[in-house]
Amino acid sequence: MNTLTWKHLPQPDADTVGQLSAALAHGDQVFPRALATILLQRQISTFEAARTFFAPDRSACHSPWQMRDMDQAVARMLAARTAHEHILLLGDYDVDGTTAVALMTLCLREMGFHTSYYIPDRYAEGYGVSYQGIDHAAAQGARLMITLDCGIKDVEKIRYASVKGVDVIVCDHHTPGPVIPAACAVLDPKRPDCAYPYKELTGCGVGLKLLEALAERLRPDLPPGFDPLTAFADLITLSIACDIVPITGENRIMAHIGLEKLRTAPLPGIAALMAQSTESRSWDISDLVFFIGPRINAAGRLAHGSGAVEVLLGQTTALAALAQELEDANNARKELDKQITEEALHQIAADPDFGGRSATVLYDPAWHKGIIGIVASRVIEHHHRPTVMLTQTEGKLVGSARSVPGFDLYHALEACAEHLTQFGGHTYAAGLTLHPSQLEAFRQKFYAVAADLMTPELRQPVLTIDTMVTFEEVTDRMVRILDRMEPFGPQNRRPVLAAADVRVTYATILKEEHIRLTLEQHGVTHTAIGFNLARKWHDLDTTRLDIAFQPVFNTWNNQSRINLRLKDIQPSHA
Repeated sequence: MNTLTWKHLPQPDADTVGQLSAALAHGDQVFPRALATILLQRQISTFEAARTFFAPDRSACHSPWQMRDMDQAVARMLAARTAHEHILLLGDYDVDGTTAVALMTLCLREMGFHTSYYIPDRYAEGYGVSYQGIDHAAAQGARLMITLDCGIKDVEKIRYASVKGVDVIVCDHHTPGPVIPAACAVLDPKRPDCAYPYKELTGCGVGLKLLEALAERLRPDLPPGFDPLTAFADLITLSIACDIVPITGENRIMAHIGLEKLRTAPLPGIAALMAQSTESRSWDISDLVFFIGPRINAAGRLAHGSGAVEVLLGQTTALAALAQELEDANNARKELDKQITEEALHQIAADPDFGGRSATVLYDPAWHKGIIGIVASRVIEHHHRPTVMLTQTEGKLVGSARSVPGFDLYHALEACAEHLTQFGGHTYAAGLTLHPSQLEAFRQKFYAVAADLMTPELRQPVLTIDTMVTFEEVTDRMVRILDRMEPFGPQNRRPVLAAADVRVTYATILKEEHIRLTLEQHGVTHTAIGFNLARKWHDLDTTRLDIAFQPVFNTWNNQSRINLRLKDIQPSHA
């Protein structure tokens, strides 16, 4: 397992921290200096900026009309509504794609459109717009197809749609290739010629922008006060959480609204998935990523993504049974995940040259295509380097790749393009296809690219420490304010604090892997839990520690107490 290097963020000067702390004080209640430090690190330096941060304001969202081609998209949609045309919604099989299809289906039906949906089969059709999907649209009499979370690179397939008499509106958020598809409208904030101010929307978020523009034009025909974001914010938040996009700007505002809806009045489909949980949850971003997301993805990985859409729509009397099917699929996915992870780690252990490489490329023709992306992340937890997992299907090699912080995976694959049939994705996650004859050439090229890009700093996993605190500072008020900094996620991560020279007064092992400690510093005691830290605790063999942690409330029998979630422990350097 990787050893973490603690990286302490630069600390603002004491006077600046004191000024912000004083500005944010409420009556005689001092604003914690540690949190003032964290706000300054995140470029929040005034009372007004802090007020905006702690209370995200819907009015700060941008007009949908700032997006390139929005006028054309809305005009084509309105023409379809007037002519009672059938619209096919085609979405990717992951959480972002299926939430986008559910969002558009629910909202467009309320707006008076006639729609159906199509999710390509992960294995028979692959990622993106498929020829089968276009043929299905034509066979169903759909004159218009909207792609969701895909389409920006499907130049030839969208040309094929035109031949079949199907117009296309692309709603995507991925980086375009050199040619923009010749669709009747292409909505993608990452288009080089798109002036939309916020570039980090999900595919579902781009779909929302189209719905907001439509709602403006159709306002007299809609129920009073109808608003796509307010009605479906939980679906949008699910896409934001699970697509691992930055929790900044509009994403943070929408996630703030969506988490409130999730906790108070979730859509029936999401409520059915939440009901699968056997333990109490706060339903924050991490709960969506680690509980809801895997159940939706399990449909596309082991069965078919249309099952996830059916649950998210929540319009069937068999909703609980469908949600249970996703739960069962996810349990089966976990077993495959465990098996393939063990096989991948065994391959690494048997490779005498592994230690000298900056990247990992693993291949087994029997591995399940739908699981290898998850396993790539598991491998990185053990061996901190960019990882590509490949398997074989229908005579070609298909793979999923995952990266480490600071390594641009998309750029690395771009450098290997001569050996690839197809690739796409983001900085930290990507998919690829290649001919079996290109495996060794690709492997060596990827190793060479990684050797150039992986600096010594990137080779070492890092735990970022926001600021040092003493136990006296970790109060109920501090934790309450810290919780108000959510939604947490990329570019607004939950802060990690550190405390030096704390004394262990009690320790116990939980399930052979975790530890629960009672810790004391300067006469103040806190309870801490460290997941997967039992082995490290044994190896340290000391009762005086430096700890990195996140303080949270633990509620039991209607009583809340502070609990320290340990991120790492080290022997005290005092």
